[in-house]
Amino acid sequence: MSIAKRLRIGSALITVAMLLAIVIAAYGINLVRIGGPIGEQIQAQSDYVADILPPPEYVLEPFLEATLLASHPEEVDMRATRLAALRKAYDERHAYWNSSTLDPALVTALTRDADAPAQRFWAEVDQMIAAARAHDAAQLARSYASVSEAYAAHRTRIDTAVTLAGKQQAELKAHSETTLTITAIALLALAVTILALAIGSRLYLTHRVMAPLGQLVEATDALADGAERSVPHLDRVDELGHMARAVDTFRRAADERAAQEAQASAEQKEVADALGQVLRTMAAGDLRGGAALRFPESYAAVNRDLNDAVDTLRSMVQAVVETTTEIGGASDSIARATGDLAQRTESSAAVIEQTSAAVGRMDARLRSTVQAAHKSSDGSQATLAAAGEVRVRADGAMEAMNRVSSSAAGIDDVIEGLDKIAFQTRVLAMNAAVEAGRAGEAGRGFAVVADLVSTLAMRAEEEAKRARTQLSATQQEVAVAVDAVGLVHGALETIVASCTDAVALTQAIASDNAAQAEAIGEITSAVTQLDRIAQQNAGMVTETSATAATLAQDIATLAARAAAFRYDSRDGDAPVAIEPGRVTEPAPRRAPTGRTVRLAPSRTLQRT
Repeated sequence: MSIAKRLRIGSALITVAMLLAIVIAAYGINLVRIGGPIGEQIQAQSDYVADILPPPEYVLEPFLEATLLASHPEEVDMRATRLAALRKAYDERHAYWNSSTLDPALVTALTRDADAPAQRFWAEVDQMIAAARAHDAAQLARSYASVSEAYAAHRTRIDTAVTLAGKQQAELKAHSETTLTITAIALLALAVTILALAIGSRLYLTHRVMAPLGQLVEATDALADGAERSVPHLDRVDELGHMARAVDTFRRAADERAAQEAQASAEQKEVADALGQVLRTMAAGDLRGGAALRFPESYAAVNRDLNDAVDTLRSMVQAVVETTTEIGGASDSIARATGDLAQRTESSAAVIEQTSAAVGRMDARLRSTVQAAHKSSDGSQATLAAAGEVRVRADGAMEAMNRVSSSAAGIDDVIEGLDKIAFQTRVLAMNAAVEAGRAGEAGRGFAVVADLVSTLAMRAEEEAKRARTQLSATQQEVAVAVDAVGLVHGALETIVASCTDAVALTQAIASDNAAQAEAIGEITSAVTQLDRIAQQNAGMVTETSATAATLAQDIATLAARAAAFRYDSRDGDAPVAIEPGRVTEPAPRRAPTGRTVRLAPSRTLQRT
């Protein structure tokens, strides 16, 4: 999209936006003005609230409460509470309007003129409440009459204030409508002015900027397409004039560059034709001349480099021909040497293969030895574990013997106690027999019992002595058994130590055998790798021999091809003249034949 079209679209959008703004502003002003829809709604809501709620500054509702109090003095408490709340509301609104910024006449009419009879009203109301509580009907009637007079005076002042407020409201509404009308006219005039300026700016930009800019763009496009076109508006002094002069400068530079490119193209064609003729001559095998051409001065370096390249190529071809014979003799020697090397390599491969087999057998034997050493180590460890378990059980037996010995000592104490008890029992039996003898015939039966008890006590002493004798023998046997178990424990410790040494020695032998087996394995791997390398070397030597034979054939072919070049000795500073316009077709070239030799991959032996 062009700038002119965008400008037209932008101007149209601005115009539409201005018109839309005017409509919206007019609608909004009409909507919020005094007497408008919103103002009427606000006034209606204010009137609605004023009609349904009694105003606090108008003592109409307090007068109703006073009238009810005069009719029903028994309700004095309820009416007093209600009147106190109404008086509080009156005082609050009175303080509010007393500090209001409303017109002073309205404030004075409400807070002074109407307040004086209201204060008398409230004073008489207090008298009514006191009379009602004192049940004084006469005083109550007189106070109510005073309240009625104060209310009538207050109502007269309120009517005057309402009339004054209505008059000022009408004046304020008229002033607001006048101010709103003047403001709307001013806004409309300002909008028309802005719209006119926008249209004028659009016309000015279209005729003074966009049209000349379009002409300059057309001229620039024509110059870019290569057409001959003059640049307009060169005489202007503004930004368009600067742009036009810059485009004209580009036009002149483009003309000069086109002339230079045409001259350079002609020189390049001349040099390319001469180089093509020289290259075709060289392709035919003629290396006896250079480029004796008259190149333009800017291509003198190319002429010198071409002569140097032809001389260098001629020298290289001569050197190739001279060294071809020497290379042929060397290739014959290489072929014979590689044949001898192949035979020797095959012999070495056979010897290495035998060595590899011998090392493999040695590796197998060492691995068997390692397995046997591991089995021996496992058996020694099992023996060590069994000996340790026996030692643990011997320790348990020794502890059990010690506990038995301790228990026997305790039993000896018990037997000694039984012996003492039997002795005391026998003494008691004797005392009982003596007492029975004293009793005479009456204690005879008791004497028999005492005699039996004495007999039992004596048998108990004898059995205790026998038990002590057996227990002493048992303690001696237990001591002998404890000593024997101690000897067994010492022998087991010696066996465990010997088994530990045997296990360590067996593990060391197994470790040494494993290390030897690992070393033999590495040697086997190295010998196997040597065998593989020897086989690869044999294959490579065979291929090298074949390659040497092929090389001799290729050298002969190279010598034959090099002989096709003509390079007679001459003075290098006298290049052969080449007639301009003469074209020599290059001789057909045959692709060189060759033989690709694939060598076996080599590997490097690493020893660890």
